[in-house]
Amino acid sequence: MLRVIQVGLGAQGRHWLRTLPEMPELASYAALVDVSADAIAQGREILGQPDVPCFDSLEKALDAVEADAVMCVTPPEFHEATIVPALEAGLHVLAEKPIAHTTEATHRIVKAARKARGITMMAQKGRYHPWVRRFREIVQGGELGDLDHLTYWYKDSKLWWGAFRAVMDDPLMLEMSIHHFDLIRALLGRDPVSVWAETWNSSWSRFKGDVFALARFKFEGDLPVIYYGNKVSRGNMTSWYGEITAEGENATLTVDYPRLYMTRMGSTYMFPTGPQEDIMRATDDRPSGATNHAVFQEFHAAIAEGRPAESSIDDNLKSMAMVTAAIDSSRSGTERKIADYLI
Repeated sequence: MLRVIQVGLGAQGRHWLRTLPEMPELASYAALVDVSADAIAQGREILGQPDVPCFDSLEKALDAVEADAVMCVTPPEFHEATIVPALEAGLHVLAEKPIAHTTEATHRIVKAARKARGITMMAQKGRYHPWVRRFREIVQGGELGDLDHLTYWYKDSKLWWGAFRAVMDDPLMLEMSIHHFDLIRALLGRDPVSVWAETWNSSWSRFKGDVFALARFKFEGDLPVIYYGNKVSRGNMTSWYGEITAEGENATLTVDYPRLYMTRMGSTYMFPTGPQEDIMRATDDRPSGATNHAVFQEFHAAIAEGRPAESSIDDNLKSMAMVTAAIDSSRSGTERKIADYLI
């Protein structure tokens, strides 16, 4: 059983407070940490374990309790101040995405993780859905024929998304697209090579930073991936994971909640929907927390087996590089190479 210090008791932190106790064979809370007394009070009430000590800093918690792991659930700008001291104390770290809010901070955290005794894993929940595994099997198994490209369409309608996101320069990319970019890598089993992107804001947005994005990635094998993200849509929404289609020589494979389905050739002007085959139900587990369970189970297994986790920080650096390269491409108006953002 892992003794866990959780740092951050905001919205996502409260989500973990509800789900981690459902895995008593894997973990228990050693301490809770937040700078807000109100957040601590609410966290205590949700957890329902009054004996768990609470602190206003990780430093105080590390001095006071015995622990095996730290869970980092703070805004991105505070990740470095949480992850690096935890690693230096010899603990394992499970952190919410993104790795950090800047390339420089990201690289410092990755370097610290590479020197540390403990493992560092990013909680990229999307890749742990069963439909993700099946999507990848179909694409890599050749059922679509030669793969030509993948499209990713995401629309949400949030005019408010938490105070810290309201003042970020790139809330869509750092807080949402990082999920999608990591999921694309998981679905394809390939890594990105380059990106051209444009991001912008709208007249009705209440966010300081850009909440729209259009990006064209090139993946290994010269595979194009087209991404559109919109956090303040005034029309229809997609699911949390969007609508994703892989276009192959013989068929297309689409996930559009709650369906994962294949469409084969046979459409006409009179009947524009081609023959479809349902593959499986595509799950979007919010707010049930099923993928939180899968994430923590992988974290626990990686520690027990002495191996890197599937979404280790080194692996997730490639997803983070997609974000920072896309942001820089939008700023400069030029294509960016993903390798330039790796270390």
